[in-house]
Order: sequence, then structure tokens, then C-alpha cells
Amino acid sequence: MPGDVCVLRPVEEGPGGESGRSWTTSRCFGRRHPVRSLAGAQGSGTVWPRRHYMAEPDRRSTLLASYENAAVIVSAIHPERLGDPTPCPRYDVAGLVDHLVEAGKRAAALGRGQAPPPGDESPHVELSDAPAQLRHAAKDAAEAWGDGAALSSRFTMPWGEQYTGATLVDMYLAELAAHAWDLARATGQVDRLDSSLAPAALDGARAMIKPQYRNMVEPGAPFGAEVPPPPGADDWERLAAFMGRDPRATPGR
Repeated sequence: MPGDVCVLRPVEEGPGGESGRSWTTSRCFGRRHPVRSLAGAQGSGTVWPRRHYMAEPDRRSTLLASYENAAVIVSAIHPERLGDPTPCPRYDVAGLVDHLVEAGKRAAALGRGQAPPPGDESPHVELSDAPAQLRHAAKDAAEAWGDGAALSSRFTMPWGEQYTGATLVDMYLAELAAHAWDLARATGQVDRLDSSLAPAALDGARAMIKPQYRNMVEPGAPFGAEVPPPPGADDWERLAAFMGRDPRATPGR
């Protein structure tokens, strides 16, 4: 059926250690253990079921909170700033808003077992619609990642690499958090960032980004070389530096 993408398929044993059992994507991401509480789109209202067999770090709640953090920043961007440069050299503000919304949707789709589309193209999103789209994607992600068994399953991505569900959560937590910082830095909103998110996002980035990923496609893509954080750097600046940004440089210079 259209939209049923089965590239991402768990390749480990199922919950509880049933050896030799094959788990389809729908079974792994089923809602046999539903989220017990979901307050709007914010991750802080979600209570995730925990399992004794889960060895992977669980940063799902922080991933959900990163959507709201991004929505808060995007909601305060003035239209005249859309052409401004950002610390992410591939994007101006408008392009990065599009990319951020698309990243949020992809994170939710991965939780449902759907492979991301090829390439890095992001459909255009009207600035006024972007916060609502991020919050809607957060609700989708909360449902999609509601089964803790997904964290320890392994998935083969379209380009051949395998990742655990926990690694995919870390990947998109780091992306949503770093790009929210990019937009906040570009539009003078750093003080609006949720300070509680940065340490977990940095932990997730450190767990996920391997040295060979830096400058792999081209300089700065998908990740630039780590930058030494400046003296007195706060948690958001340390995250930005790890992700390859100079946290105190003026965007575009």
C-alpha cells in the first residue's frame, strides 16, 4: 500500500528475549504498552513505560520536549528575518524552518517503522503554520515511539547502516535541538531556549555522532568538525560547538 515502507525492520530478538522470533515493524512498534499520559505536544507530560530488558538509553521524553522547544523559537520569528543567515551554513532562516519541520516529521515516521525519503529535500512550510506542524509531529512521535521495545531493536536504513531505535531517537533529538539553537542564535532568541534540554541533547549527540560522520559528504555535512567551546560556555553553546558551530560567531560571517 502507498506509504507502507518496510525498509526499517527489526533484526534482533523480541522483548523478553524470545530467541529466533522475527518481529515485523508493526509488531515492534505496536501499542501493546501505550503511553499513559500525554499533555499536549510537550514531552514533559509523557510517561513512558519502562522495561527491565531495555539496555539502551531512553531519551524519548527529551526528544518530545525538543519539538516544543523548537516550536517556541519558530513562533517568535518575524517574517523579515526569513532571509537571514544561520549558524548552519546550508540554510537561511526560512530554509532551516522547513528543514526543522521535516526533521520532526521524519523522526515520527521512523518510530512507525517507515524509512525516510531519499535525499535531504524539505517541503516549504509557511512560517505561520510551522509551530502547529511541529506540535502535531510531536504528538505523532509520542505515539510512534510509545513502545519501549523499539529502543533495543535494530533497523537497517536505506543507505545500509544499522541503528538501534535509541540511536535514532538520539539522532533526531540532536538535530531538533541543534537547529532550534541555530534559529535562536540567528534571530536573537537564545534566552528563550529550554535550558533543561541541552545536556541530554549533547549526551545523545555524543552517543550518536562518530568521527567518520564529520565532513563525510562535504565540509560541514552532515556534521562539521567539533569546535572547542569558548570559556564559560553554557550547555547550549557546548552542544553547538560539538555539532560543529562556533557558538559565539556572528551568523553569515
